[in-house]
Amino acid sequence: MKIKRKAIIVLMLVTLIAGSTVFIATAEQDSVITPDPKLNDVTLSIVTRHDVTITDEFTARFLATPEAIALGITELDFRYATTDDGWKKLLEDPSKSIDLAWGGGPSLFNTMENWGLLYHIDPVTDAELFTAVNDSVPATLAGAGMKSFDGEGAMIWAANAISSFGFTINNDFLSTYGLPIPQTWEELASPTYYISDSVKAISMGDPPLTTSNTRIYQIILQAFGWEEGWKLLTRMGGNAGIYPGSVDTRAAVVSGEVGIAMTIDFYGVIANRENPSCEYIIPEGQSIVNGDPIALGINVDHYDAAAAFMKYLFSPAGQTAWMTEGLDRLPVNASAFLTPEGSTHVELYALYNETLANIGIDFDEPLATSNLATTIYYFHQTIEQKYSLLRKTWGEMVTQFRDTTINGTYFVELKDQLGVPGMTLQESIDWNTQYQSDPTFASEKDSEWRTYASAQYCVILGALGDPCPTVPTDDSSFAFIPALISTLTVATIILIYKRKKK
Repeated sequence: MKIKRKAIIVLMLVTLIAGSTVFIATAEQDSVITPDPKLNDVTLSIVTRHDVTITDEFTARFLATPEAIALGITELDFRYATTDDGWKKLLEDPSKSIDLAWGGGPSLFNTMENWGLLYHIDPVTDAELFTAVNDSVPATLAGAGMKSFDGEGAMIWAANAISSFGFTINNDFLSTYGLPIPQTWEELASPTYYISDSVKAISMGDPPLTTSNTRIYQIILQAFGWEEGWKLLTRMGGNAGIYPGSVDTRAAVVSGEVGIAMTIDFYGVIANRENPSCEYIIPEGQSIVNGDPIALGINVDHYDAAAAFMKYLFSPAGQTAWMTEGLDRLPVNASAFLTPEGSTHVELYALYNETLANIGIDFDEPLATSNLATTIYYFHQTIEQKYSLLRKTWGEMVTQFRDTTINGTYFVELKDQLGVPGMTLQESIDWNTQYQSDPTFASEKDSEWRTYASAQYCVILGALGDPCPTVPTDDSSFAFIPALISTLTVATIILIYKRKKK
């Protein structure tokens, strides 16, 4: 009896299965059944510093391509990290499965490569991807490298878009306060652009939070030399408000909160669209062309999908996408301007030609990478962290000069003391790796730099007869003393006090 029951159950199952098969076969005669895409979903993980305006635009365009559909790519998962250490943590962890690194500047990508976190595209094992990227990107533009290779000829990263670095002005603001239109970096560090304690003429980004502003500071340090460059940046900081990132820095000039903002070129274009009073200026002979790279992560999990995204970015369609209104970026391949969509962007094409024609400085990319962290955080500790004291010091200097309490000669002497760096260029290079890898060492340097800056500003305030509002040793460290003595000698300090009434 049990055997019969089993036989009946088996027969019923066979009948059901057969019936289902017939139904499916019949249904297929009328329409094609599309497999459930969720069974083949591929999500690309990308660490980036691009904002959502860029990532949203490229996501929509790429996912609609036949290549993305064929590979089952349904999502681009962007992981945002503002610091080098943030990128490192994402790229080095296999469980994060970061497929691509995109946007952030050559120095950032060179740092990731120094840490062994980028996958090298071999021209032999992946000739298709290598050729697609290599043939689309010129070796250099305006003297700047657009690609990076290892010793075996494999590609490490390639620039996908280009930018220049300058500042965006608000003509209405400058007119209101009777300020001239600046054309050079050094003008921004002059007393002309100190308005008052409550009104700032300039917006500058805090470098740990903005790659583009960091590059501007590196340009200034290389254009004017390490010591003079830091003096200039410090005086610029005295004329400015310090903002938490490039977006906020740009927004300040668009709103008219300031009259001049440190910006990359496309932020200037967007600012002009949002406020016609805004205008982007490339400091003549004082800028560079910068490539915006993309690379495969060392723990790339979806290689074919990542390769497809890279191929799209360097295709005519991908290059043209950079020019979308609201992005307003310059492609690395000029042929994008010959596409039907690209040919409509006449203003961007003019900016592209102006950018390439601008004779900039001879920028040393390896040097910029070799002391990137110490440059970023020395600025952060001495200018951003000591901002109130710096503003008070510079403001007192300018005010006493304007009301003739001190004369021009003495003002120049004081100006030459403000911003003298507390480390040499070689020290910044020597300390860079340890600063990145040793938290205790980094904390000690941070404290030393803050204390050094406090002492320097307080010495100048004291020379002007204004009590210093903070104790120079506010970080419980006397490490500033050797550096302070080396830059503000006892004789100089005595001279300052003796001559302050002249």
